[in-house]
Amino acid sequence: MMDAFPKLIADALHHEWGSSLSSRKIVSRITNANERAVKNWFEARNGPSGENLVELMRHSDAVLEAMLSASGRGGRLQAIKLETMEKPLRELLSLIDHERRNAGLH
Repeated sequence: MMDAFPKLIADALHHEWGSSLSSRKIVSRITNANERAVKNWFEARNGPSGENLVELMRHSDAVLEAMLSASGRGGRLQAIKLETMEKPLRELLSLIDHERRNAGLH
């Protein structure tokens, strides 16, 4: 599995940011890693360190999903996305309910 790690990361990086030079610069800024290291990640020569991996997961659903899947916890991303959406949806429903009551519709 560890031989596949750089490929897993490279695929996720390409999926999230594409393959351009500017995408490498963005990832370099996000992680504070030097551009040569980031180039190696994009080319699957090696993978990021733990700290850089955490930063990538913080900014990229593709990297997060790849790592969750590799760890056998792929279904967890869907739960995370649902949890993230739940609070604003509840607030919106509450606002709609409030407006209906004020308009005498409820």
